[in-house]
Amino acid sequence: VNKKLEQDEVEHIRAAFASGSAPVCPRCQGRFDRTDVPPRNDVPYVRDRIWLICVTCGAGLVMDRPKTPVKPPPKPLPG
Repeated sequence: VNKKLEQDEVEHIRAAFASGSAPVCPRCQGRFDRTDVPPRNDVPYVRDRIWLICVTCGAGLVMDRPKTPVKPPPKPLPG
């Protein structure tokens, strides 16, 4: 069984992050264990990455951490 996710499966996961929902495995609908991948000191650029592995089928990927959407400031109360 191929544990590496295909590009369309990766896009499914990215879309879940973009919508603010927890991603599920596109192969088996299992949940992912998430591990932070710290930036390496031996490279001149910094990548903030996460490692996702499905706890059910073992499929996984390493991807850049999704950007947290910036929420607009609350509107002032009428008054």
